[in-house]
Amino acid sequence: MSVLSRVRARLLVCCIAAIATLGALAFAPAAGATKLGSTYLALGDSLAYGYHQAQFLSEYPNIKPATFDEGYNDDFAAGLKLFSPHLQYINDGCPGETTETMIKGSGIPGYCAGGPTGTPFPYVWLHHPYTTASQLSDALAILKANPNVSPITLDMGSNDVLQFLEHTCGFPKTYTCNEAQVIAEFGHIAANVGYIVGQLRAAAPKAQIIFVGAYNPYPTVLPPPGGDVTTAALGKALESAVASVSGTSYVNNLQYFNYSGTHGKGEAGDIPTICAFTAMCPGGTFNPASPLADIHPTTLGYGVMAANLTADFLTH
Repeated sequence: MSVLSRVRARLLVCCIAAIATLGALAFAPAAGATKLGSTYLALGDSLAYGYHQAQFLSEYPNIKPATFDEGYNDDFAAGLKLFSPHLQYINDGCPGETTETMIKGSGIPGYCAGGPTGTPFPYVWLHHPYTTASQLSDALAILKANPNVSPITLDMGSNDVLQFLEHTCGFPKTYTCNEAQVIAEFGHIAANVGYIVGQLRAAAPKAQIIFVGAYNPYPTVLPPPGGDVTTAALGKALESAVASVSGTSYVNNLQYFNYSGTHGKGEAGDIPTICAFTAMCPGGTFNPASPLADIHPTTLGYGVMAANLTADFLTH
């Protein structure tokens, strides 16, 4: 089977899955539907925001948050509204947010993200500008003002890893980190995620909380044991942290975006799906070094994430 044929086959499977899960949401008495409140709260980083690098650069500096409406949680919210047309949807996602800045804030009034090595993002470009010093404190204020919030979705940790790789390991020019450093970083990220989810659970005891896992946009680029194995290790740490809080679940996107490397084959086989589901392949060729390469999902990739999220919502 040719590369193009494999891509078409996988896209067909994903599209069928998306249609099936949205159809089930509309017509089946699913478990998740019983936990649907009056408000859906989406938390996270650029993935929650619905970020596309090319779109952002074309709009800069006159960023229009409302035009970033193709994120996974936008698709998911559209499905939820089939069940509840008057559902309130609040998107608190901040591009560049790390677990540290989500908890503590940027340290710069009017900005989220940032931190010691990140880039701050102004509140005025957010879908829902914060009224407090951090995304977490804003989320807790939302939960206090809206006692019937469910579900709550969260993706977080990828920017922690990217900043760690760049500023500690020297990636992409080199890679100087050892296994102990990586394990320590993953443990720190998982501890932060456990704290965040615990705070959300305390503020919303009955809400369904879903953590949205990451994928590896750099197949064949990271040194042994490779990006898929490393991302899977982080995913297991985060899944364990999430599982320690009752009523939560974890969505594994790695197994779809990086199908080959997570199903006993080489990471080179991930490239067709990475090219289809992310913007890492400008001009149709996988080229991480290109300034046009973007780790964020394409519209199709966000749709795949939404299908996985919907399936999880229906079964928990």
